[in-house]
Amino acid sequence: MKIGFSTLACPGWDLERVVSFAAEHGFDGVELRGLRGELDLPLVPTLSRDPVGVKRLFRDRKIECVSLGTSVTLTARGAKELANQQAALVEVMELASALGCPNVRLFLGDIEATDTPSVALTRISSALAALVPVAIRLDVRLLIENGGGFPSSRDIWFVVDSVSHPMVQACWNQCNALTVCERATNSIPCLGTKIEMVHVCDADFDDEGVLLGYRPLGQGGAEVGRQIELLRGLMYQGYLMFEWPKLWVPSLGNPENVLPQVATFLRELLDAKQVVLSAYKGDKKVPRLARPVTTPTPTPTDSSPPSDATGATPTAATSTPATGA
Repeated sequence: MKIGFSTLACPGWDLERVVSFAAEHGFDGVELRGLRGELDLPLVPTLSRDPVGVKRLFRDRKIECVSLGTSVTLTARGAKELANQQAALVEVMELASALGCPNVRLFLGDIEATDTPSVALTRISSALAALVPVAIRLDVRLLIENGGGFPSSRDIWFVVDSVSHPMVQACWNQCNALTVCERATNSIPCLGTKIEMVHVCDADFDDEGVLLGYRPLGQGGAEVGRQIELLRGLMYQGYLMFEWPKLWVPSLGNPENVLPQVATFLRELLDAKQVVLSAYKGDKKVPRLARPVTTPTPTPTDSSPPSDATGATPTAATSTPATGA
């Protein structure tokens, strides 16, 4: 597995600083989720005006531009509004293609009060399926992240399975799943190989799934170590992309301090010996044979006759037959 971080953790940094910091602290890649406070990436001059220079920057620092994160959703019920959402998503996909970035990430979105989850998910699936030819032409995958009104693995599974195309995969976020009290031991096996990228974060939750506050990795309830063990069981080779929403929660720790700790923490987990997750208790078909019967070996004994007190060995008495006088 590889490690990276989302620029949501460093909203004030420019691209040069983001890429340099990732290279200096052992990250493999970066997800661009806004730069210098601008979340609409096609409007960022650094990206749109000089995509060749951006590609060179990443290549020279040996850092991957893993994904472009968007605020686009495909939940609109009206045809015109949905077409506008699709057009906005295509614009980001075209930018990703120009940058050599293989993925564009979007949320499932929120559900309207007058809508039903099953109908909304079917509508989202159809809108994504219509974008598959564009994804193929641009060679850019669409990664659907759980969250909002659709936080569970079942929601993501339904959409990805409905589209049923390798250009539409899942971006899994366990913290979002915990808002409906869904643990990694349920989520990750459910999605399996549909997972293309994992957003890693940690937080405290109450018993009803209410998020109480974000925490450093390993100090909250997201069971980051357990997630990695389960992903290993799937032979997952993708990214663990650290998400630290400092843009939304300015009181969170500064990226200069948090990100190096994240790199160290994740590397230690990845380098640790893998825990065998198996119910295997031995070969049940091994024949159960009876123990062989063994005959005890007799203990050798001294069969010579005992000697008398003088040390002489007594001889048997012989009788002389009587003769007649």
